[in-house]
Amino acid sequence: MVSRKEIKNQKRKESKENAKVLRKNKKENRKKERQLSKQGRTTKKRLDEMERYRKTEKVLTRAIVIVSLLLIIVLVYAFYG
Repeated sequence: MVSRKEIKNQKRKESKENAKVLRKNKKENRKKERQLSKQGRTTKKRLDEMERYRKTEKVLTRAIVIVSLLLIIVLVYAFYG
């Protein structure tokens, strides 16, 4: 029978191994991307890059709208409250 501690240690080892593999793959991809960029080519799709910027733009737009609404509420409270 396997104890909880052994199961926990095994899961911890597996997660460390997975993280190590992910870091290695990321490093290799970065190295490959740099080599291709020196040649003037790339593996990244333009759509993927633009999608990331669109997500950031949406978050920033929401933040601006929320802050402006809060500002309006504070100004109305300050002048008429």
